[in-house]
Order: sequence, then C-alpha cells, then structure tokens
Amino acid sequence: MCKKPTRRLRIAALIDEASQVEREDAYKADSIGYMAPALAQVTLPHKSQGESLYYERTNGKLTLAIRGHKSYGLPFGTIPRVILAWISSEAVRTKSPELFLGRSAAEFSKKLSLHYNGHDLSRLKKQCLALSRAVISIDNKVEKSLRFEDIKIVRSGLIFWEKDADATTSLWENTIALTEDFYTAIASSSVPLDLRVYFALKKSPLAMDIYCWLTYRMFLLQVSRKSRVLIPWEYLKAQFASGYSDDEQGLRDFKKAFLRRLREVLLFYTEAQGHVTDNGKHLALTPCRPHVLPSKKG
Repeated sequence: MCKKPTRRLRIAALIDEASQVEREDAYKADSIGYMAPALAQVTLPHKSQGESLYYERTNGKLTLAIRGHKSYGLPFGTIPRVILAWISSEAVRTKSPELFLGRSAAEFSKKLSLHYNGHDLSRLKKQCLALSRAVISIDNKVEKSLRFEDIKIVRSGLIFWEKDADATTSLWENTIALTEDFYTAIASSSVPLDLRVYFALKKSPLAMDIYCWLTYRMFLLQVSRKSRVLIPWEYLKAQFASGYSDDEQGLRDFKKAFLRRLREVLLFYTEAQGHVTDNGKHLALTPCRPHVLPSKKG
C-alpha cells in the first residue's frame, strides 16, 4: 500500500500546527519546556529493544548507554521522551525535585498532552517506570582523558495506578522525587524548548530528537561564536540511528530518514531554514537565532 497519502496528510497537519504556533510567542502561550543538555545530545531507543536491557549510542566523543530495569525493560519511543520533557520542565517550573503526577493515569496523561484510553494505560505505566528505573551513563572522551557520569533520573516514587485505573481515581497523589544530581543539572543549566512543537512532532521519536538536538546545537554555535560546523553523516547515524545496516546502503537509508524528519522540524523552527544543509558527506550548521530565547527573568 502506498504511504504517500498518509505522508501528505501528516505534512498538512504539521503545517497547520506550525502556523498556529507561529501566532503566539512560546512564553505568552505558556509552552516553555526544558531538557537537560546531555539528554539533548543523545537519544533514547526509538523502538523496543526486545529482551535487551542495554542500549548504546555515540555522538562523536560522547557516548550514552542506558541500562534498563529487569521488570520494565528499556524506555523507548514517544512516551518516555514526552515524560522526560515534562519532568524537566515541571522541575524548573516548580523549583522542586518532588513532582506530582496526578491521582490517576488519565490525569497524568493530560499533563503530558497525550491521548488517553484504557488500552494505553499499561504502556504509559510501563514506560514511566522504565524511564524512572533506568540508569543513563555518559562517557566523554577529551584528548587523553575520559570524563564519565551515571545519571539516575528518579530517586524514589509512589505509583498507585491499577489495571482499571481508567475509571479509578486514587485517594493519594502519585509522586516521584528526582535525584539531587539530576535536579541540580536541570535547575542550573537546561535547554529551553517549545513544548507545542515537541508534542506536535510526537508521532516520530526521530523528529523529536532532531528538534531537541538542533535547538541545542544552535545555542552552542551562538555561544562559541563559530561560523560553521561540519558533522559527518557517520556521526549522526551513530548518534540517532538504530536498526540500519552498517554499510553504505544503511547510511543512505538513515540520511534519507533524517532529512525527511529534519524538514518537519524546520516547518516549526523556521529561523534555522538555510542554516542546516547537506554537503554530501557532512551536515553543515551555521549560526541562527535559537528557537526559544532564554528567559530574561532571574
């Protein structure tokens, strides 16, 4: 079956959402979100890793590895990305490492701007717990040294969601408490995002990742005052891709998928149009205005 009509419908919907986003500044729309810098550079799995409890991606000298919990597996797909953005944003907004998820899975799904029905409950709960119980390791090779860090996002939690929670509201709030290290990293340095854009792209985990990454890279370009940066396609494939063959055809397939999702991101991040170009062996970035400017408050 031809997928082109579905593709055209998706693009039409994204163009419509982009025009709506453009009408109002992210701050006025109260849609500012945040992401930890390290997690804007590296990615969670796009698809289920089966029985595996280990996942690894590399971005140049930076390597991210995720170790999953034996009961919940590895977090993957759209849901943990949305949860992670909400966790980071809520921690910045409330200035507290203790976060309240609501009294039911349905209430939490509304906080996440996710469509909810009873069938989705199991997936939402499992991905929430998979993300909460995972350990993320980051290795950064600098010259002859190695700097490494293990990140545990959630220190503790209390979840009351049951199988019939679609119709049940708990007497208690479901809560999670962030680890001190993760909360400090978010509170002191985080990448501002427009959550309207992030959620609009949620049908494609790759598009969500590209939006976070491009926003962060443009911020770095502005701070470093570099006029241009060239990123080899092999590096991008190692950073973003999984499931592609390790040959020239696999690289071509990844490049095609990346550029397709990049075009979707640029429907929203219009300031970056013309500043992200394919030079054959490299993706070239030249400085442009960050998609969301840092707040002038405090």
